[in-house]
Amino acid sequence: MKKLYAIIIMLLTVGLLGACNNNETSDSSSEVLIYYIDSKTSALVSEPYQLISEDLNEQIEELLYMLKLNPKNLLYKSTLADMVTVKEFSFNEDSSLTINFDNNYSDLSGISEVLCRAAVVKTLTQITGVEYVQFAVNTQPLMDINGNLVGIMTKEDFIDNTGTETKVKLYFANEAGDSLVEYVTDITYTGTGSLEELVLQELMNGPSQIGMYPTIPKGTSLLQVEMKEGVCYVDFDGKFMEKIPELQDEIVIYSIVNTLIELPYISKVQFLINGELQPAFGDGITFDGFFERKLSLIDES
Repeated sequence: MKKLYAIIIMLLTVGLLGACNNNETSDSSSEVLIYYIDSKTSALVSEPYQLISEDLNEQIEELLYMLKLNPKNLLYKSTLADMVTVKEFSFNEDSSLTINFDNNYSDLSGISEVLCRAAVVKTLTQITGVEYVQFAVNTQPLMDINGNLVGIMTKEDFIDNTGTETKVKLYFANEAGDSLVEYVTDITYTGTGSLEELVLQELMNGPSQIGMYPTIPKGTSLLQVEMKEGVCYVDFDGKFMEKIPELQDEIVIYSIVNTLIELPYISKVQFLINGELQPAFGDGITFDGFFERKLSLIDES
């Protein structure tokens, strides 16, 4: 692999010199996008790149190398951090590519890990013949934060920041305020914020369907959303504590918790108010711990 990297650097240099010759034209059919991560670690971004290699395995190796380099745009971050190493890869007859990372890949978590996966898959599936990608860490299949097998991935498994719509599940209150009602809707991910921020904003906007009721007091401000090791930290201003009186305390809390945990990289939620933990919410429900999904509150009728 080191030999190929040296060849790539040499050819890139030759390519830059050749670009000065107006008689030289590039083959647009071998142009691909290299996906990177934006400076806020909230979205994918990309830069065009002209493939040098023609052999499939060498193209894979070439693009993996490019994913480790710093992008031209200084506001972007490389996809594969210096600490993460590709130990080997194998291309199979079923058009699937298996990439085996070293143990350092396990240090990636939350949205950073999901964006890394998305960038690698979306970059490599542009190679003719590569339709599926699967990850392994030290030869063991990659598992998500809930211990589930990630398995085979395609480019369609990931949204990007080009205005693509994606379906999300929101949980609002029923009329009695004692159970949650599921609402499936499309949101447009623009890349200006994280997906969890957009989902929370939709929840704060309230329902547009008859028979569903808001759970977050009107005028509440979302101060910050932060991801760390599968935990989503949600910071509201003090208005949030002015609970809508018709709602049970758990309905307010779990409308947010259940909504966020629908996102595959979130396993727990912790709330803050103006940056601080609060011991209790509403009529005294403990509020300073970690919350997990609670399916028993969802109205299945």
